[in-house]
Amino acid sequence: MIVSALVKRYEDTQDVPIGWQKRGVSYALDIDKSGRLLGVLSLEAVEGKKRRKRVLTLPMKPTNRTSGVEAAFLCDDGGYFLGLDSRRGQKKFEAARALHTKILANVNTAAAKAIRAYFDAGIPSNTEKLIDVETAAKATFVFQVNGKFVDAGNDAACCAWNEYYAIHSEASETVICLVTGKRGAPETTHGTIDLPGGQKSGSKLISANAESFTSYGRTAKDRAADVSKYAAFAYVTALNALLKDNNHCQLIGRDTLVYWAEKGGEAEESLFADMLAPPRADEDSQLADIMARIARGGSAAEYDRKRRFYLLCLSPNAGRISVRFFYEGAFGDIVRNIQAHYDRLYIVGDNRTPFRLLPVWLILSETTIKKSAGDATPLLGGQLLYRILTGSDYPFTLYHAIMTRIRAGEAVNQTKAAVVKAALIKNYHESEVTTVALNEQSANRPYTLGRLFSVLERLQEKANGSSTIHERYFTSACANPGRVFSTLLNLSMHHAAKLDNAVFYERLKGELLDHLDDEKAFPEALSLDDQGRFILGYYHQRQEFFAKKENKGENGR
Repeated sequence: MIVSALVKRYEDTQDVPIGWQKRGVSYALDIDKSGRLLGVLSLEAVEGKKRRKRVLTLPMKPTNRTSGVEAAFLCDDGGYFLGLDSRRGQKKFEAARALHTKILANVNTAAAKAIRAYFDAGIPSNTEKLIDVETAAKATFVFQVNGKFVDAGNDAACCAWNEYYAIHSEASETVICLVTGKRGAPETTHGTIDLPGGQKSGSKLISANAESFTSYGRTAKDRAADVSKYAAFAYVTALNALLKDNNHCQLIGRDTLVYWAEKGGEAEESLFADMLAPPRADEDSQLADIMARIARGGSAAEYDRKRRFYLLCLSPNAGRISVRFFYEGAFGDIVRNIQAHYDRLYIVGDNRTPFRLLPVWLILSETTIKKSAGDATPLLGGQLLYRILTGSDYPFTLYHAIMTRIRAGEAVNQTKAAVVKAALIKNYHESEVTTVALNEQSANRPYTLGRLFSVLERLQEKANGSSTIHERYFTSACANPGRVFSTLLNLSMHHAAKLDNAVFYERLKGELLDHLDDEKAFPEALSLDDQGRFILGYYHQRQEFFAKKENKGENGR
């Protein structure tokens, strides 16, 4: 399913011929017609804090050179083009010279002659004056002759490579391709994928590098599957193109989500990118309106609810790339599930979170100490996204991670409270206390206890100018209210005595205690879902204090 979808993507969108690929290039070696190195030109563009390589259509790089010496045509690193390798520099340079001499032997254009002359002259002696040697050793280079890159746009070099590739791609056998169903030459070693966080030399989606991974009757030296050269080239080219396009991939924690629509779905792809990483609250009104209309089954401008949409979540690994999930569905169904997720998250704001639609990266960051989504539990990003897209229950790991950060003494902010609310709705089917703002009519015991704790905390803040009971007692009050609430209520009497007008708090405290007026008012322990209700009650009540109407009530009632 994954490979066939990528092959179809290639056939719908790519204009890269077989044997070629889009490659990111950092520098160009500017040589004259006699092969003399004139300079090294940077091809990287600076975008904010990032440097982006120039993407050119170039011959495919070798698919399996993790340890041996095997040169690439027209584009390679500084070890092969400049001899910048302390151990094998001369050997790599000679390998590149032999390959270019062989392919360009019968090509008599100025560019071909210049490249042959460059290699015949040996390793350049002025490299250190032109570029930092350590940087150049692993950077990618192309040739520039007479101000033009030698790439797919050079007809003579293009023809020479195509002829060479065709000869070396011939196979003595043919197989029925498992992807296309057509007979063709099998691919022995599949191309590499440039996955963020993956191996520098590239990672593979399909491979067998140990006997335990092989099919019956085969060894690790045999091909991993009966996939034709065409299909292998197509899916690798399509996936690499998607990964190079920020409009078709996003980092989700440590995982990378790749997404695309069937042919003609550029509008749906753009909308999905906005849904996955929504703008700030003051910019999302149009997005929210479009999502709501599509989710309800209505029409929305140029978006097609029935268009097929594909999502592939990948994670780097020491061996093959790990596939977290692959999901294919109608675009309208995906929008509906994402809209339902945002509805479950929606909660009264704390005036600190700039988002109304809370993005996934923000949720993941709240599960970590350093507030970095990249530090989240390795599997959590992919799990969370898959559950959102399919409308399934949230992973328990997420709920537990948020509760852990709260128990560690972190503030109950909008994002944490929103996740607790969403998990209670979806996983525990709670409806009474999972309102957007305070539910004053609710008599739910854990929810009321959370509200009561918020009142006692606010009373101390008014009396002393600060509060210490949150960091000292919140975790215990949330998990084991029977152990600490008598102490907290006694403390509140001292705090109220310091205020000239404590009527508002005393009356609110009395109303909440009336809800708890029985012999089990303060349970010895609360279950994990009841702890979530406690946290919601606390957050709702605290935000109510900060609302304008309640601020007026605090001083006037």
